[in-house]
Amino acid sequence: MRKLLLLIGFLFCFAFAAKATHQRAAEITYTWKGGNAYEFTLTTYNVPNAAWQQRDSLFVNWGDGSEEYIPRVEWHNLGDDCVLNTYQAIHNYASTGSYTISMEDANRNFGVVNVPNSVMVPMHIETELVINPFLGYNNSPQLLNPPLDRGCVGKLYLHNPSAYDPDGDSLSYRLVTCKGQDGLEIAGYTLPQASQTFEIDPFTGELRWENPVMQGEYNVAIMVEEWRHGVKIGSVVRDMQIIISACDNDLPQIYCDDQYCLIAGEQLDFIISASDPNGDNVTLTASGAPFEVAVSPAILNPESAYGMQPQMEFLWNTNYAHIRNTPYQVVVHAKDSGSPVSLTNIKTITINVMAPKVQNFAADMQGNAAQLSWSPYPCPNVVALLVYRKAGCDGYNPDACETGIREGYQLVTTLNDVSATSYTDSNLSQGVSYEYRILAQFPDGTLSIVSDAACVELKNDSPLMTHVTNDSIDLVSGQVVACWTQPKEIDEQYIAPYSYTLTRILDGETSIVYEGTDTSYLDANVNLAVANTLLFKVEMRDAQHQLIGSSATASAVILTANGAISEARLTWTEAVPWLVDSTQVFKEVDNRFVRIASTAAFEYTDTEVESDATYRYYVRTFGHYTIDGLPRPLVNYSAIRTVRIGHEEPIEEFSYVLPNVFTPNGDGYNDVFEPKVTGADLIINAKTVIFNRWGNILWDGDDPLIRWDGKSKQTHQDCPQGTYFYVTDITYQGEAGEEKLHLQGSITIVK
Repeated sequence: MRKLLLLIGFLFCFAFAAKATHQRAAEITYTWKGGNAYEFTLTTYNVPNAAWQQRDSLFVNWGDGSEEYIPRVEWHNLGDDCVLNTYQAIHNYASTGSYTISMEDANRNFGVVNVPNSVMVPMHIETELVINPFLGYNNSPQLLNPPLDRGCVGKLYLHNPSAYDPDGDSLSYRLVTCKGQDGLEIAGYTLPQASQTFEIDPFTGELRWENPVMQGEYNVAIMVEEWRHGVKIGSVVRDMQIIISACDNDLPQIYCDDQYCLIAGEQLDFIISASDPNGDNVTLTASGAPFEVAVSPAILNPESAYGMQPQMEFLWNTNYAHIRNTPYQVVVHAKDSGSPVSLTNIKTITINVMAPKVQNFAADMQGNAAQLSWSPYPCPNVVALLVYRKAGCDGYNPDACETGIREGYQLVTTLNDVSATSYTDSNLSQGVSYEYRILAQFPDGTLSIVSDAACVELKNDSPLMTHVTNDSIDLVSGQVVACWTQPKEIDEQYIAPYSYTLTRILDGETSIVYEGTDTSYLDANVNLAVANTLLFKVEMRDAQHQLIGSSATASAVILTANGAISEARLTWTEAVPWLVDSTQVFKEVDNRFVRIASTAAFEYTDTEVESDATYRYYVRTFGHYTIDGLPRPLVNYSAIRTVRIGHEEPIEEFSYVLPNVFTPNGDGYNDVFEPKVTGADLIINAKTVIFNRWGNILWDGDDPLIRWDGKSKQTHQDCPQGTYFYVTDITYQGEAGEEKLHLQGSITIVK
């Protein structure tokens, strides 16, 4: 590849004007050498004059308060006023941190159209290095295509730096302003003038100039940024030069697909060919990450091709070492032999090397638990197996280039023992079928192709709660109707008639409120409008008082309404064993309630309000069980809530706001569920309860700042990714003495 790059450099520099004075293009890259030591490579392109001969070293600022001249280790006179210089040095940093490495040299070449008085403007380039041991040490992107190119007036110009990241980090691209003296943006600098657009694709790095309108030399700067786990860990700025001439030539054409996807271990084999609409000969070359990998690199046969219809074979025998989170990129160049200016077309190919799916994934029921099993995973560099679950079993087949898992699945567990071939998922809800999937995860976060679906369904041998609802006949009273169903699969050992015991849990107080043979009960001793938490569960017995089974707990729909300036904010919770599909929001207008919204979320903001006015709301939820033979939809009503607009907080100097998402992944950012508080010293006492959608309490505490780390208080294990519910009650010192604030809503764990 080194010989190929030199060949490309010679071709790009062919016939450059002899008017140039000094620096044309430059960039700084680096490689990690161990510890906090990095080897930096400064590459410059300039004219072969007396100034160049004296440039056997260049001055570099390391970004840590130190500077030094670094030596030139290699140079190549490419002819036609083009010299390629390479400078290298190793620098040790004393500590972690973010450093900007820069080089500034005396002047650019004469006559750059979009750099006013360019011969008097220094060439200044910068590269950012982030040393963060939590993210791992880093190598900068390597830019495989030279930063010198040619185009024609009125003809489409394309360029791609062909950036290769040795660590497989994600790359993004953007245009930035060229810099001059003291690292300042050059006064009067403009992007090259285009008849239509001058832009860069932020994902592929393809620069598109459609179309140049005037002859001359132009400089543009491309920043290549690299990202790891969503965090920026470095960048390289390339200051490149493009020479536009007057010519009547058309771009050659390249023939091959834009994207290829394959499973690690498979062979990728395809033909790249080219032709020229003007009948010119074409030189066909390619560069990119697959040719640079240390293990089993791709090959081109031949390495470059030339002729009227050149072609070459791309061949890559992939293996597990090639699995990574970002696609590989190959940039194909087709350069014609047109005169007086030859044109180059490019084609950017992406190649996804995917991790194979876990094979022979199956699920069987054992009581109220699902026993999952699968074959050993073959990849040696896997770090975890991720088990996912969703209610219902509708399945999907991943697309050809799809990895990971689609929305709607909940992470059940992360198995760090990658040799595991089984897992038991316990305490599943009656009346629900479940679909399971499993994925493999790799060190950089890469996920495998998802496994086939495995489905289970619990026997319907216990009663199921179906309603805990405000009495829809009299919503104002706040009385609660609780309903349940008799199981369809009752064991023959149990003798009819059957009876039920209904238990109510109101704000933590447990009471038996009904015993009998009915499957519904009107609880007139509850005012849902003032309840903070309300749950019911039912037990079923036979004629001999043998326990047949008991339901999971189901909560009422608890609505909270707060009035802000010019809006009403509604939130609600419903922790139930069935699936909640949607919610309708109702508002009182002209003495009757009308529906104002439908949503799949657990919150809604009404902006159609007036300041200092009072409004009343309630919500109606719709849900279902996933097994056949049960009523659907399951409709439940909240209590009516009243809110006054413009009075979000009881007193002006106290506020307590809870987020709706946090990420307990140990990266130091948003790792705990905690409020934003103003006036924390006013808090007298606090109580928070966090529970899952089945009403099981996962965590409770009296710390006003909560600081929940996403772990179950009972098992001390991480809770799976998904949505949970909280109830927080705060007592604080207000203007009129002790005042209370009640908050409830949903919190989503994202990992």
